[in-house]
Parts: sequence; C-alpha cells; structure tokens
Amino acid sequence: MRNEFKVFLSALALMSVGQVSALETWNWSASPDNPNPGAASAVVAGVGTVTATPTGWADTGSGGAIQQQLGASTTGATHFTIYGGGLGINNLSGCATASGSCDVGDIYSSAPEHAIDNNQRYEMVLLSFSTAVKLTQMKMGWAGGADSDMTVMAYSGATPTLSGKYFTTASLAGWSVIGNYANVGTNVTNINAGNVSSSYWLIGAYNPLGTGNVASGFDSGNDYVKLTSVTGCASGSTSAGCTTSRVPEPGSLALMGVGLIGLLRMRKARQS
Repeated sequence: MRNEFKVFLSALALMSVGQVSALETWNWSASPDNPNPGAASAVVAGVGTVTATPTGWADTGSGGAIQQQLGASTTGATHFTIYGGGLGINNLSGCATASGSCDVGDIYSSAPEHAIDNNQRYEMVLLSFSTAVKLTQMKMGWAGGADSDMTVMAYSGATPTLSGKYFTTASLAGWSVIGNYANVGTNVTNINAGNVSSSYWLIGAYNPLGTGNVASGFDSGNDYVKLTSVTGCASGSTSAGCTTSRVPEPGSLALMGVGLIGLLRMRKARQS
C-alpha cells in the first residue's frame, strides 16, 4: 500500500508542475549616474526573446496634446534619458539654465525635473513589448520629494497612437487604468491585481486623466520618480522559463478523485 500511495503522490506532483509561473524582469539602469547618456528609447530591455522598448511621452502643459519627448536641448541632451536610477523624462519645455522666469526647479536636466513627474505636465513612459505580458511589479530607482504617486495603464487594441491625443479617458480610447499607487518610493510595488495582459503599458506619475477627481490619498502634482524595472510573465515565452498558470481541468480532478477512491477500496479489501 505504501508503494501505491507513493505513486499517487508522484502523479499529483507532476500535475501540479504546470501551475508554477516564473517571473521575468526587464531592467533599465545606467552606471555610473550620467545625466546625458543618450536616448533612452535605444535601451531595449530583453528577457530571452521578449523585448521591451521604452519611449517618453508628456502633454504640453495645461491639458495640451501629448507629444513624444525627443527634442534635443542646446547641449545636445535628449529629453528622454536613462540615469543610474532608471528612466527619466527631462521637461521638454524647461529651461537650460536658471535665468529670467526659471528657477533651479525648472531646469529640465536637474532634480527633480529630470524625473518622470506630474509637475506642470503629466509625464509617462510607454513600454512596448514584443509580445503580450502580464506585469506584476514595478520598481523605481529614485523618488524625489515627499511624494511618489503613480498611475499604470494598459492598452487593449493593436498598436496605440499617443501623439496628438490628450490625457483624458475620452481621448485615450482602448487604454484602461490598471491602478493608481500611492507613495511607491524605491520599493518593489505589486501592480495589476486584475491580471491584465497587454503588449503596451503606460507607467508614470499619478494622472487623473482629466477627470479633476483626485483620488483620496493622492495629489495631482509634485510626484517624481525614475523607473528602473518591471516584472511579469510574458505570454508564450519559452526562453526564460516563464509559463502560464493553469488550474487543473475538471477531468483531471475527476481522475484524481477516482484514483484516490480506488486506492482506499484496495486498502480496505486487504485489511478484511
């Protein structure tokens, strides 16, 4: 009987293997900290055959249209950069030096304006994956000030168009808010409780999407972060050991039950 029970337990263990889901991490960081290391959009993170390409986006202030943050400054620096703390967006409308109406806080390449923020305009990073992924975590390598609220969104269509759109729910058709996360700091933050999968993700400073309804515990400005990495499971990924979680099928559960009943009857028969 002991041998038969061991066989049953082994079969149960094998059926459970398909339920294990490994996580993968896409990372962006530069070391040492370099404020002008080049276009961050050229830094494609790859895990196995699954790649993630980041691009920086922001509106033009006061509810203006969204545009990609690629303009070069007088020093030749790109406005979407990668730092030691991760991806940052330099204020495209900021000043190169503190002069006139600009103070230190308005210099686009200096803290905290060099981060992904929602001061004066809403800045977000678009992560374009080569296949659909289910993100589960995000990590910031830098958070400035006393606040670091963030918004995560996912796209349900084919290929999104952000240029010329507005950060409103009406303009961003196909995009859904996955969650708003308060004061994430530099800790690993769990996201996407609904287990949404998408090839396109927007991650940025807290964005109420034009509703004017700021959620309790959040504010609509002065959130500054640099995105270091995201973690999740890629659909169909085979190179990094990422598998899709599966619940045993009803037929499998039934067979397991029948097998257990049979073993119990055999045991009773031998004891009688």
